[in-house]
Amino acid sequence: MLFVGKSTVEFIVKGLIPLGPKRITRMSSKPEQERYLIYLPVELNDLWKEIYESGKKIKVYIEVSG
Repeated sequence: MLFVGKSTVEFIVKGLIPLGPKRITRMSSKPEQERYLIYLPVELNDLWKEIYESGKKIKVYIEVSG
């Protein structure tokens, strides 16, 4: 569950959306068709829908931690 607190709202106002720790999921077992997914929190589906419908592009930054 994603907690949307004051600090999260401040990030969103700045155009940043913290997603919390995520795992990368492999979508295909065929090496020539491999794709990987990062699931977005369903608690923010209204936001994802709004971004999708607006046609705006997004930038994604990944920090790999131990």
